[in-house]
Amino acid sequence: FEKGSSAEKRQLNILVTGGKMSKASAVARACGRDGHKVFTAEIMPYQFCHTRFCGYVTKHYVLPRPTVQPKEWEATIMSIVKEQNIDLIIPCTAPIESSAYAHLREKLPANVRVFAFDGATSDELDNKYTFNQVLVKAGLPCPETAAMECLQDALDFFKERESKPDDGKKFIVKPAVYDPKARTEILFLPIDDKERQNEYLKSRNATKDVPYVIQEVLQEPEYGCYAIFNKGHLTGFEFFESAASCLVYRQLRKQYDQVKELSAGLGKAMNLTGQLTLDLMHTSDGKLVPIECNPRIHSAVCTLEGHKNTGAMFTDPDFTPQSSTDIVTSKPETYRYWVMDQVFLMAGFWKPKNCFKLSIPQMLSGGDAILCGDDPMPFLAMYLLQIPSLLALELISGTEWLKIDFCIGKIVKEGGD
Repeated sequence: FEKGSSAEKRQLNILVTGGKMSKASAVARACGRDGHKVFTAEIMPYQFCHTRFCGYVTKHYVLPRPTVQPKEWEATIMSIVKEQNIDLIIPCTAPIESSAYAHLREKLPANVRVFAFDGATSDELDNKYTFNQVLVKAGLPCPETAAMECLQDALDFFKERESKPDDGKKFIVKPAVYDPKARTEILFLPIDDKERQNEYLKSRNATKDVPYVIQEVLQEPEYGCYAIFNKGHLTGFEFFESAASCLVYRQLRKQYDQVKELSAGLGKAMNLTGQLTLDLMHTSDGKLVPIECNPRIHSAVCTLEGHKNTGAMFTDPDFTPQSSTDIVTSKPETYRYWVMDQVFLMAGFWKPKNCFKLSIPQMLSGGDAILCGDDPMPFLAMYLLQIPSLLALELISGTEWLKIDFCIGKIVKEGGD
């Protein structure tokens, strides 16, 4: 890796949260390599998370769940900030927790930064309809999308389409904001059976508090991009082939420049500071468009480790790339995966559905996303302590689970976060 120099300007005390996630150890290393003082934190039952064993971490903390104990969580964060004179918080948490960090900055001392979008921006990007409207206003490509806050919204939308010439488009109805417990039955609308269609729309139970969107059906393959911004400038970027359970990352060259330009345009239009992930698919005429935005860090950060500016991208409030080489990107040959995930796939512990199964030669051409020569302990801790400790808890409780996700460091269950 290329050692950065962002701490020479000012050494920061940094709190990285979401310690069970592989992305948390990647961020901790990036900041620590530059010379910053790094602390980590995670909720229960992840007290044995691999990130706490990172060689660049000074101390680890256990947090209450912000979704269950918001007041206690906030008090604990405030206590850590005061105790360690924290200058910067970098959230690497689960989607369901990320909103809490977006709104946290309003209650922190003025000198403490959170490397995430503010609450209002995060909410705007997280909602599929309002994000779509951002793209429309910025003149960026996007799929046809309508808001659904009640049954009548959907009835009016399809009635209006019936009055126009048939363009062959189909639509799906899905939650406007991430909801792991949402009903997963999918119909491609409109259908000939109007009674069934109306019953289906009614069963979504859309309200202003639980909004849905009606969105144009797009074509596979699905791609993803991870983008980092500072004051409207694109500071880091990765573009990759995506899957529902994505544990293999490498730079995708096809349409790379197009998506990079789209991301830069979004950052400039909204004057963004923070990080986000776009899910992209193709329209019927082959145009690649974003279908939704996740305003938070992505596991694809593992491919960006080693760039000289990775630390500055997260820590320097004044970092602005002076040339394209200053933007943090991966090398084309970088290939990252989680070795135990591939071993379990080969052994048949779960079927290779909605994921990438590699051959032995492919594995030999890349490397484990957590394993680093200067910091081997997180790699060992993930596979020998974090995951085994979680499996032990599941065996004791006797609860059902689907698979082990070595990337996010947890046991996946139906309706999980």
